[in-house]
Amino acid sequence: MTTPDTYHLDYETFSPEDLKSVGAFKYAAHPETEILVVAIAKNDEAPLVWSVLDDNIDALMLLSEAVQSGAAIWAHNAQFEFAITKHLFAKTFGMTPPALTQWHCTAALCRLAAIPSSLAGAGDFLEIPMPKDKDGVKLIQQFCCPRKPTKGDPRTRIHAADAPDDFQRFIDYCVRDVEAERLVHTALGRLAKQSHPTTAHFHADLRMNDRGIPLNIAALCHAESLIGEYTSRLIPIFQSQVAHPTEVITLPVTKLRKAPKQVSITAGFNPSQNEMMQCWLKSRGFTGKDLQADTVTAWLTPPLVDRLTPEAVAALTTYSLIGSAAVKKIPAMLQMAEEDGHVRGALLIYGAERTHRWTGKGIQPQNYARPTISFSDLAYACVCAGASIDELEALFGDLFQVMVSVIRNFIQPTTGMVLQADYSAIEARVAPWLVGEERTLQKFRENAPIYEIMASMIFGKPVGEITKDERFIGKQAVLGCSYNMGRPKFRATCESYGFTPTPQMVADYKPRHKAFIDGKDPKAMGWKTLDPQTPEEWANFCYDDLADRAVSSWRKANPIVVNSWRQLDDAAKAAINTPTTMHTVGKLTLATIPIANFTALCIKLPSGHYLMYPKAEVVPNESKGWGTQIRFWGVIPNTGGTWGWCYTYGGKLLENCTQACAGDIMREGMLAAEGAGYKPFMLVHDEMLCTQEGGQTHEELCQLLCTMPKWAEGLPLAAEGSTIEHYKK
Repeated sequence: MTTPDTYHLDYETFSPEDLKSVGAFKYAAHPETEILVVAIAKNDEAPLVWSVLDDNIDALMLLSEAVQSGAAIWAHNAQFEFAITKHLFAKTFGMTPPALTQWHCTAALCRLAAIPSSLAGAGDFLEIPMPKDKDGVKLIQQFCCPRKPTKGDPRTRIHAADAPDDFQRFIDYCVRDVEAERLVHTALGRLAKQSHPTTAHFHADLRMNDRGIPLNIAALCHAESLIGEYTSRLIPIFQSQVAHPTEVITLPVTKLRKAPKQVSITAGFNPSQNEMMQCWLKSRGFTGKDLQADTVTAWLTPPLVDRLTPEAVAALTTYSLIGSAAVKKIPAMLQMAEEDGHVRGALLIYGAERTHRWTGKGIQPQNYARPTISFSDLAYACVCAGASIDELEALFGDLFQVMVSVIRNFIQPTTGMVLQADYSAIEARVAPWLVGEERTLQKFRENAPIYEIMASMIFGKPVGEITKDERFIGKQAVLGCSYNMGRPKFRATCESYGFTPTPQMVADYKPRHKAFIDGKDPKAMGWKTLDPQTPEEWANFCYDDLADRAVSSWRKANPIVVNSWRQLDDAAKAAINTPTTMHTVGKLTLATIPIANFTALCIKLPSGHYLMYPKAEVVPNESKGWGTQIRFWGVIPNTGGTWGWCYTYGGKLLENCTQACAGDIMREGMLAAEGAGYKPFMLVHDEMLCTQEGGQTHEELCQLLCTMPKWAEGLPLAAEGSTIEHYKK
């Protein structure tokens, strides 16, 4: 059988647009963007090059052959090559561009392998010999970007003919990238040949990114003008607060208890203002890791809050509002939007390295903040109607909180409606399905009131008497306890939704207090005493008791899931210690498999999809001083993308597998929706958004999302949806 031909391709381009700021699609669509170099290689042959200085007919013939053959065309970060091809291929070469289904991506392979996905990072990890031009970045700046004219040199860009020797080095740089990309593809050959979940899903993602996310540009422009005006008001207030700090006093305990335990304060003023803020923070006792040179960052932990006056807290609050990441999304949306009002290329398939679910790029639609004000839809309507700052604040409060609360609403088609569909409690269904917790699955199959049932166990009362607040606790237990969650995290999760125990819950708790404190160590509980006196102390004791009861009740109702945590931990360690063996826990298979130059702990999901833990090994658990733990090479959490040794355990492995399996179901649902004529433009976690066409309905979309692949037999899926004018939560 003849092996199919494959082609590897890389472009070098010029554009007045900044690629990082506007994204690949808007960059490619700019009328002044042009292809400077294309290098293309067939199979293992030497790359051929076309450039603006050499209209190489052999390279053009190879491009034509690649298109007409319908063969696979690989690129690294192929979304960029696809966008450039879409806008410039015919214009530059006079040829029909390749079909979307011809594109494949080596960066996506790297993400599936859970290794660095940049070409340089992948090459280093895979130990691929890639000669590097130390001036590569300089060459890109020289030929790909506009230059600022000077008195001695008024040119606004450097053309290839202006520096032919440097441009030849630039061509060589492009050729090396093609060769490196091909070596990465070869090294990850096992994944490249895997039928699931690469080709069909990758192409569906490419179509979705090409459709783009529709925005209400007029409303965004008005919002941006309001933010600019409001910022100009806040800066003098900030400067006066910093310039005249008052005597340091301790904040009242009530304010400290109500505040989050840890708050990140970040802003991006100009250098002089940052320097002012740093000096002021240092004078208040912030040192070392509490400060960063480029962007001022302060962590407000209770000991530091104790050293700040109300005026100081006001200064930090003002500073954080001006630099709010959520508010910055508004200018980012406008910057990335194309002339038709769509943002393209904002979603990255397999972006989450542990679960291979989608992540966001540019406008980051995956992490929009929850609304913090009531009547956010009404607030958005007022923004669309051109309301002023004073009008919005009179009705809804602080302007920035209004903007944060309506950030989703700006996602809105120019005409027509949005169809929204969201899987119902999918992780709470998938986790027991993976490990065989049939009793819980049956409740879902029967459409039983599962949140109320759990609440009745927690509070010891009939299902029919469960209140809204009690149902909330039951819901958080059902949705969150599958992954070895303990009391502190359960409480923190509830707090993140703004929940506090009701007066009735506190009153019901008081008779339980003696049983609650028996045998407890006050220091272990985080309190100086176990004898509450104030209403606040009673509420905090009640919260801890509530979290304990919720976690223990859920575990009692789901013993097979609880046992799976230890089973997965043991199976993973056994697979690492004995690489030739396979171990099964429920529907999951674990083994250590060689991939290129490294081995990885691999977990095979029911879909055939593999999760990878590169270089996994069993090491002593130094934090506990006894036992062992699993470590692997990956992105260290909360480090901004730093790679190093990470640690995992049975509960976290189940979480990864559950979320990855939920992602597989979403991908299958996406294909089913497309097959029925629906056009998804955005996926956010377990939610799909489509623009409505013809007689399409959200009810049918929900049914399509719940189309059961053969491998998911027995999984009780459900989805809920709506037809809405704009995105909202």
